[in-house]
Amino acid sequence: MVEFLTGLQPLQTSETDPDLMISRIKELDRSQVIDRVLLGYSSTWPHNHATAPFALAMSERFSPIVAHRPGVMAPVAAARYFATLDVLARGRLAINVVVGGSDKDLRRESDDLPKADRYRRAVEYLDIIRRAWAETEPFDHHGEYYTAEAVKLPTKPVRGQVPIFMGGESADAVDFGARHADLYMLWGEPLAGTKERIDRVSAAAERHGRAMRFSLSLRLFIGDTDDDAWARARAVERQIAEAAGTPAFLRSSSTDTSVGRQRALALTDHELHDDCFWTGLTKLLGGFANSQALVGTEERVLDTLGRYRELGVDAFLVTTGAEAAWDPSLEGFLARAKKELA
Repeated sequence: MVEFLTGLQPLQTSETDPDLMISRIKELDRSQVIDRVLLGYSSTWPHNHATAPFALAMSERFSPIVAHRPGVMAPVAAARYFATLDVLARGRLAINVVVGGSDKDLRRESDDLPKADRYRRAVEYLDIIRRAWAETEPFDHHGEYYTAEAVKLPTKPVRGQVPIFMGGESADAVDFGARHADLYMLWGEPLAGTKERIDRVSAAAERHGRAMRFSLSLRLFIGDTDDDAWARARAVERQIAEAAGTPAFLRSSSTDTSVGRQRALALTDHELHDDCFWTGLTKLLGGFANSQALVGTEERVLDTLGRYRELGVDAFLVTTGAEAAWDPSLEGFLARAKKELA
């Protein structure tokens, strides 16, 4: 069955009272259509290693995808932390491994490795973590980036391993994902580009004897008519445009040299692709992830989701609005989509 994910910043950067965070968590906990919630990572945001356990304690169904950067925590410590959290979560945990596209953001946390090296380190990092979760006897590791001795974790994840989600467009990202990802997270692209990415990553995974699942990230603007949907999309476009030069909305940094950002910006030469794939916000936000959108009636958007599904997309990370956030108004449409896309 198709899965629906969404994103959440549980605690906003300016908030000092957790009441609004509790409200956001409980709202998503009530959802009958959202399967997992991505808690993103930035060196300037409230730390998701704090907000994720808090969210789990306040909820019953809420299933976080905790974004995590290799390098900010030693791999054995990370394996122990996530195994413990998964037990406390009753198996509801997943991890989004983020190698990082912005050198500036990484250097804030004392990580100055070049990007190609970061991917090599990430492969070794996950090698250690997965082995720590699997092994029942102590083991030693002596690698390029890490040395660990007598590693043994009596506390294991509920299902033996915590699912690993990741994304990325570069050759290094594809190789890393092919080795370790359980679900490969794609930014929104038109149908042809999405097929190209799925075929490429699937082929790489097969070379490692693995099968790959895929998610696609999209903002949805849905109306009773196409005109209604476009009115909503244009209103958000104006809102973001009027906030140019302020920190009101997350934008890609000019220091982000990732292949994914360049690929997203290349789509903005045309505003509309396929039937209802829209890049207006992508252009305004400098290629920021999850700024690509579908705009139209329920039938039009559902048909497009079905076409992505036929290409091999297993899950959709959906948001809406200027903040790229969850909105309960999507609940009815996604319930219908779950039945019809199956």
